[in-house]
Amino acid sequence: MTAQPPFPQLDELRRLIDAIDDSILDLLQKRFHAVQGVKAAKTTDKGGWPSPLRPAREMQILKRLIGQSDGSAPPETLVRLWRGIVTESTLRQSPVTIHLPRKLAASVPDRLVLRDYFGRFEVAECRDEAQALVQVNVAPGDLCVLETGSPWIEPFLEGKGGKAQVIGTLPVMKAGETPQLLVFGVAPAQATGEDETLLITRGSLPRDFAVQPLWQMKNGPFRLSALAGFFSEHESPLVGVMRSNPGLGLIAVGRYPSAISN
Repeated sequence: MTAQPPFPQLDELRRLIDAIDDSILDLLQKRFHAVQGVKAAKTTDKGGWPSPLRPAREMQILKRLIGQSDGSAPPETLVRLWRGIVTESTLRQSPVTIHLPRKLAASVPDRLVLRDYFGRFEVAECRDEAQALVQVNVAPGDLCVLETGSPWIEPFLEGKGGKAQVIGTLPVMKAGETPQLLVFGVAPAQATGEDETLLITRGSLPRDFAVQPLWQMKNGPFRLSALAGFFSEHESPLVGVMRSNPGLGLIAVGRYPSAISN
């Protein structure tokens, strides 16, 4: 009598998992091949942006996948997996370096947040916030990441970052009202329907301002305020408060996708 192999059901499940892994690899290869087509299309676009990054589209992908998930994979796992794929896709279009001030570069928790989101992007250490902003001005395809409460506002207002704006916040999974890190870059700002506009002012916004801030914090002599929505300085409600309160010195420093709520 022939002995039955132990756990025949387990062997069948392992074969199924192997087949799924093969399918995942095949799909990844197809995705990376499609990315090469995107790179070729951008090469012929003379009015294209210097950076391959598209923060709005990248966040839309993450939120769509999390929304479609049946809950079997935690959102944090999905973000980590797809950020790895998106990062690799970005690097196939162009190299990207993240410039950090020395203090931030020495922070292990912050470096882990950056690793989870930006994967294999090269990291360059700078003397301070001003020098990190300058590097993005020199290489518009790169990124600068700064602590929200660090002394970055004055060098930013002095134009150290050139055309760079805040294009995202970290961590991408919302961990509190105030984001830990701000991501600066020259990627285009595009509305996703779930966005924030970050303002710099020299005082508090009027109490009767039409849009109440999601969060506010003091940063030296300045105040940062984040509004829910995709606003321009040249449109209502910002243009109205600027005209009626010129002493505020209001500047919109970035428009970016909102972090993902747990």
